[in-house]
Amino acid sequence: MAQLAYLFPTFPVFHQTFVLWEVLGLRRNGVSPKIYSLQRAGGVQQPEGREIAREVTYLPGTASGAVWRANWRLLRRDPRRYLRLYGTVVAAWRTGANAPAAADSGRQRVPLYNRLRGWFNGQPHIYLLKSLWLVPCGVYFAEQIAAEGITHVHAQWASYPATVAYVAHLITGVPFSISAHAYDIYMVPRMLPAKLQAVRFAVTCAQTNATFLTQLAGPELGRKVIVNYHGVDVSRFVPAAPAIKPAGQLSIVSCGQLERYKGMHILVAACAQLIREGMTLDCRIIGEGPERAQLQRQIDALGVSAQVQLLGARPHAEVAELLRKADVFALASELAGKAGRRDVIANVIVEAMAAGLAVVASHIPGVEELVDTGVTGYLVTPNSIDELIAAIRALGNHPEERMRFGRAARRRILQDFDSGKNVQRLARLLSGAPSDGAADRRLPSASRA
Repeated sequence: MAQLAYLFPTFPVFHQTFVLWEVLGLRRNGVSPKIYSLQRAGGVQQPEGREIAREVTYLPGTASGAVWRANWRLLRRDPRRYLRLYGTVVAAWRTGANAPAAADSGRQRVPLYNRLRGWFNGQPHIYLLKSLWLVPCGVYFAEQIAAEGITHVHAQWASYPATVAYVAHLITGVPFSISAHAYDIYMVPRMLPAKLQAVRFAVTCAQTNATFLTQLAGPELGRKVIVNYHGVDVSRFVPAAPAIKPAGQLSIVSCGQLERYKGMHILVAACAQLIREGMTLDCRIIGEGPERAQLQRQIDALGVSAQVQLLGARPHAEVAELLRKADVFALASELAGKAGRRDVIANVIVEAMAAGLAVVASHIPGVEELVDTGVTGYLVTPNSIDELIAAIRALGNHPEERMRFGRAARRRILQDFDSGKNVQRLARLLSGAPSDGAADRRLPSASRA
């Protein structure tokens, strides 16, 4: 019987609920992967995350004695094979050097810390050194999966977890697959063609990602890339009973890590302007991150602390309830940035649409697959505060249109972003069941309500 392993960089992580629900959804579909993580999870967790963390096998660090003993065993048994691992990783790193140019708004004022972090994470030679540092971990992981009888490894994130799975595959021959998300493919595309050559298949959460990977690795390898949206639990995120507020009154929710690229500072400025114009508005921002102190200073300086609140991180169930009480969801993501981080399809937008909310979001690759201007909400130019203000104003002044958008948003999610259906499809892939060929790789048709 097939034994599946899931390999994470860190698991569980409070704000990465989509992979937590994926694991739980696989279990409901009869697929129970053994979970490995390169790093230990820390801090606050979702209630479900605290439960599942007890079952995670955390791999020791590269410098640990257990890892080096495993490497010594392989080196002593087959020195040429062991040394070839490093050469193979270097050869893999040479692939993906000529990546397609990624769109960038080019107007971000990125904090120094994020700029330095982005420079460090985006340097190809640093990426190579970090990948070589993980080769011993891959050797240790190969021993573990052989001992556990693992027959397939699925690596979440196409960067370092995929590198460890790749090394283990070179040693054991155990097939592997990867999930590619966002910054793990755009920040440093190196090694991706070699990994796509080696994998059984690659799953990604947006057509824009699939297009990028196909352009990077070529159409032959691109056929291995399967678009499967993360989706949302449509029974947890449900609309509230219809209640139309008077024009000029609006309750907004936003959610995400408080990082610069999420554009919360733009949303705060837009809300302040609308309040000055006389709109009765409240905005609740859910999330935690390094920009919190700066955002609070901005809110205080604009004199809108009574109307704009930073709620911090909240459990998933509470997020669902906050969305039910809101009128509009807004996320003013920047297109990309010098720090290299970017949104593709932010899962919080999917959750908000499932809850029947009209959406205002930045017009960036990925989000345009989900939000249809004039049907489910409005897409605005990244970093354009004027367009953001106009879109929110329009929704505030036309409550009937806002309700219509919300109903269409819910229908859009039910069509292509129901996590129950999408996890079933993933379970079939991971269990090796025959798929429907080309249809597996086709982007689901967009709803035009």
